[in-house]
Amino acid sequence: MEEFEDAKKTIMGKPKLDPKAKTTGNSIRNFNVPINKYKGNKIPQNSNFKKESESRGFSKKFETNADRRKKLQCFECGSYEHLRPQCPQIRAPKSELNRIGREADRSLLDPYTKIGKINGYSMPILRDTGATVDVVCQKYVNRDRMTGEHIWVKHIFDDHMTCLPVAQIDVECDLGRVTTKAVVVEDKLDQGRYILGNQTADLLKQITESSKLNSEIVNAVVTRSKGRKLGNDESLLEEQVNTEIYDEEILGDGENQAECMVNDEVLPKADLSDPLKKLIEVDSSNFIEEQQKSKKLALLFELVKTKGNQTNFDVKNGVLVRKKINKLGGEEYAIVVPETLREQIKTMCHEGTSGHLGVLKTKDRLLRHFFWPNCYKDIEEFVKTCDPCQRVGKTTDKKKAPLVAVPVISEVFSKINIDACGPLPTSTQGNKFIITVMCLASKYPDAVPVPDITSKSVVNALLQIFSRMGFPREIQTDQGKSFMSILTVEFLEKFGIKIVRSSIYHPQSNPVERFHRSVKRILRVLCIEASPDWETQIPAALFALRTVTHESTGFSPAELVHGNNLRIPAVLLYEKWLRPEEQENIVLEYVFELINRLRKSRELAKEKMEEMRDRRKKWYDRNAIKREFHEGDSVLVLSVNQPHKLAPQWKGPGTIEKKLSETNYVVSFEGKQEINKVYHINKNHTLRDLNW
Repeated sequence: MEEFEDAKKTIMGKPKLDPKAKTTGNSIRNFNVPINKYKGNKIPQNSNFKKESESRGFSKKFETNADRRKKLQCFECGSYEHLRPQCPQIRAPKSELNRIGREADRSLLDPYTKIGKINGYSMPILRDTGATVDVVCQKYVNRDRMTGEHIWVKHIFDDHMTCLPVAQIDVECDLGRVTTKAVVVEDKLDQGRYILGNQTADLLKQITESSKLNSEIVNAVVTRSKGRKLGNDESLLEEQVNTEIYDEEILGDGENQAECMVNDEVLPKADLSDPLKKLIEVDSSNFIEEQQKSKKLALLFELVKTKGNQTNFDVKNGVLVRKKINKLGGEEYAIVVPETLREQIKTMCHEGTSGHLGVLKTKDRLLRHFFWPNCYKDIEEFVKTCDPCQRVGKTTDKKKAPLVAVPVISEVFSKINIDACGPLPTSTQGNKFIITVMCLASKYPDAVPVPDITSKSVVNALLQIFSRMGFPREIQTDQGKSFMSILTVEFLEKFGIKIVRSSIYHPQSNPVERFHRSVKRILRVLCIEASPDWETQIPAALFALRTVTHESTGFSPAELVHGNNLRIPAVLLYEKWLRPEEQENIVLEYVFELINRLRKSRELAKEKMEEMRDRRKKWYDRNAIKREFHEGDSVLVLSVNQPHKLAPQWKGPGTIEKKLSETNYVVSFEGKQEINKVYHINKNHTLRDLNW
């Protein structure tokens, strides 16, 4: 109690502060302290004001803002000497390279290691057959040797790829000397070895083989015993010795030869089997002799002798020529070529630097300087039978065959066509493809979205379709892997469904392809107007196609399937405005009326489809040409999937193995183990050959 009273007296004895007073001169004036006395000067240590203020706890009022701010400290360890980013407790230790392996393990690399020089530095060179490029440490490469290029390098145990700079390296070992390129790694990754990749190893191998060949030629010295075997034929011996001296002057030192082959571009060897080589060997006298031997040109020589200037032919310097007038009115001469040299002349004027041009330009090039009887026909036949020209020819270099009229299907859902459409953008349900189906009798469409086009997805989609259409008697598909798989084939055969295959890359034979075009367009528009998720718009697209009149049948698909068209928004609005009276029909009468309506509709649809079929065939066959292949014929097949723009338009040659129909053939290719495929005749092109 006494302590409480003492504390109360102490509190009551403190002066009360004015809440409106500031902690400046005003608050000081409330204590009746003469401020002017200490203005601009420090308060003396023994002043009553300082002692009183310190005793009452008001000395902090005169501290600056810097004194009152909390001192910064590290949030990790609590130290006031640094902040958290500089805290040594969270700083990652520097990684050090650990070289794993014992000395005994390194000895296993000795058979694949050679001592050589890398940019003048002596070091072991390790041959790595799994490395595509060479690897060198940065300390062995000067700055001027850096090429400025970079290569992405992938480690065998890591999917991460690293971009490394490339430098020019001089490699010298007992296999030879070569200048190559290598990727540069940091000094901390130095293993004390140079990694020799496959590219540089191939260069060294070529140098080794070349040096062996050169040494065999240079060391072919004629010994005394060899000289005695040659006998007294001094000319032959002199020719052999001169050949050796010439080889030594050209080849020189083996090391210099190796450097030359690496640093300079090596010219390709001449093709001794080139047919044009024969033209180079023929001189003027030989050519005149060939003209004299030709029996076909003998008549022209006789014509020149008898009629002289009255004919277009003449003899100039012993060479039979043909006179012609150029565009400027001057007289020119074209050499008449004998039969033995005509093939080479045609090759020179069409192939190689002549650019494999067409018939007209090849004629123009040849007739400027050469001529022979019937040369026009020979040039046309030569250009048409050129193998490279046939392979890279236009895709329109074929005549379409007449259209084959297929029988009209009258029973609904007895034959259907199926196909896959996609890939499309991934929907919210994870689907990217559509399995589409169309009934050939009623043109009734259906579609099921699937995540992929594997055999399992196709079978599950067909189960959904068969639950609505029933099991058909016949089904037609293309030659896609998912439709030709064992699972799909066995699934269809279990229900007694006959499978018909369309010819490869011939979508005209499958009417569901035209349905793809329509459904894609509808989905594209609906995704703009409504939801971007195309899967939610499939019912609306199918509803639109099922309720509109089909051009081939004259009825809507719903009318041929259900007997009545579906109630669309237009029908609802029509009934709302007109308010037709509802007719009460007996069930039996309705059934008979429905049966009659369906029978009549299908009869009219069949007649309409036959009419449209004949009309389309007449229009299609306007420019068609009837063609036919026989078993064993060589053909070129149109290449649909080209790897690049310069790829040939036609592939082959292939061989006709079997004729399936007037337009479908089984074609096999030599050297391919895959199953022979069915090709339509419009995708085949006759391979022309001069030997035919």
